[in-house]
Amino acid sequence: MFVSHTGLTALLACCLLLSACNSKPYAEHPIKPIRLVDSVHERWQQSHRNFIGFPSPQAFSVCHDLSCHSVTNLSLDDDEWARVKRLFSPKAAYAESERQQIQQAIAFLEQIVGSKTGTSHDLAKNQLIGSRQGQLDCIDEATNTTVYLRMIESEGLLQWHQTAPRTSRGLLIGRAPHNTATMIDTQSSVRYAVDAWYFDNGKPPAIVTLDSWKQGWRPE
Repeated sequence: MFVSHTGLTALLACCLLLSACNSKPYAEHPIKPIRLVDSVHERWQQSHRNFIGFPSPQAFSVCHDLSCHSVTNLSLDDDEWARVKRLFSPKAAYAESERQQIQQAIAFLEQIVGSKTGTSHDLAKNQLIGSRQGQLDCIDEATNTTVYLRMIESEGLLQWHQTAPRTSRGLLIGRAPHNTATMIDTQSSVRYAVDAWYFDNGKPPAIVTLDSWKQGWRPE
């Protein structure tokens, strides 16, 4: 992921906050962009003040241009959202099948959003094409994937999973920091990382157990 050295301390604090336990279900908490030290100034405050914390197909926010440098508010039309819903029909008979549906839905949402925000050419990891414009790092990916998961959950499309807070790895063990969206299998209580950062825009994200992800999982 892309992050300045001056931002590590703030990012660590934020990650701990995101991982903290709370009595409220995660779906009742607004989604907020992750702050970095070098982004804390009035312009950042103004541009991120209206980030939609409770996304719906009719109104949601996404981050882009690395570390949520830019935020765009969007909506899906009826046909776009109907196509998302069709990916969950018929209802999955097993949690594993629903995870495959989730992968397809997030890939499709990335494609739609990419065409609306100019991020359709976002490359895997932190590859850049000349500038940060239109590119996503793991902070952007973790936030946007959480937005998509929350939309899917709030519209009643999930029966085997529920969304969970973003989390990170690396900071406490000397590795490069990395962020991911997460969700929980409600039957087994196993928490999964949903990580789109390793792939180009519009490709299905990886869904792996959070324990494996925390230990340094990466695609082979």
